[in-house]
Amino acid sequence: MEKKRIMVVEDEAIIARDLARQLTDLGYHVVSTVYSGEEAVKQAGELRPDLVLMDIVLAGKMDGIQATGDIAAFYRVPVVYLTSYADDKTFGRAMLTTPSGYILKPVEKKQLYVAVELALQRQGIERNLRENHAGIYNSMKGMIEAIAKTIELRGPYTEGHHERIAKLAVAIARQMGLTDVQVEAVELASSVYDMGMINVPIDILQDADRLEGIKLSMYRTYPSVAYDTLKKIECIWPLADITLQHRECVDGSGFPRGIKGEDILIEARILAVAHCLEDLTTGKRYRNAFGMHEALDEISACSGSRYDPDVVAACLALFREKENLFAVGTSRDL
Repeated sequence: MEKKRIMVVEDEAIIARDLARQLTDLGYHVVSTVYSGEEAVKQAGELRPDLVLMDIVLAGKMDGIQATGDIAAFYRVPVVYLTSYADDKTFGRAMLTTPSGYILKPVEKKQLYVAVELALQRQGIERNLRENHAGIYNSMKGMIEAIAKTIELRGPYTEGHHERIAKLAVAIARQMGLTDVQVEAVELASSVYDMGMINVPIDILQDADRLEGIKLSMYRTYPSVAYDTLKKIECIWPLADITLQHRECVDGSGFPRGIKGEDILIEARILAVAHCLEDLTTGKRYRNAFGMHEALDEISACSGSRYDPDVVAACLALFREKENLFAVGTSRDL
């Protein structure tokens, strides 16, 4: 069985050598012993150890907590902290990096072994979960993209409609700091939110903004129809609920249920803005496409009524940060 590879980060040479010796005696392979946070981040990237033992207090500009944050973010290598003392503020900072454990100095071999094994086992479980999650996500995405293409063939959308909405919705979700799972949910729902339109006559879909009476009632059934289908699919993403709620408004004036505010999933509130921007910048048989400035002004005017103000603000910030998007006059180049 291949030995687990461990990197030791400790700025006191005697302690570092003792830790390396104990780890070797326990059957691990010490790939590197480094003495600064900066070097720890560099070595973690180059060597990709299975685990890092990290002293919290290090000499130099980067302490162990900062180094751990970078290592976790860039390389997903688990870190176990070494410490003899930490005040409440320092310990609070350390907790934010979600370490895989703590070892108090002076380090005892039994304590070292238990902490290392627990961290390695946890890392193995998390890796398996990530791999399984990625497989499920890719399978779901493939199925949903096939559905989206089928919907686009029927109309009234142009080719790439769902892909454009997904790109914008994902960008807004990331701008707002949503979790990876929430971003995935936004992306998947953006490709399937309108599958219920298959049951709506094409002439109604083409005049969606001008409907009234029975035609309007028929049109407004599409989120519920999609929900009834998607709720039968078991997955970790609330696709059915996002789809059901994406036409709801924060002031309660939307459909199909008239819910409002934070009762609407944040993913659905994001999808509502992305859908609107794509819709406005797409030409209809009764109107030309809006220019991007005009479309953004339209969305801004509905902030707090139809759309979540935070989502609108994130959308506007996204376009301000990428000013070249205004030049093309369309959301298609996101």
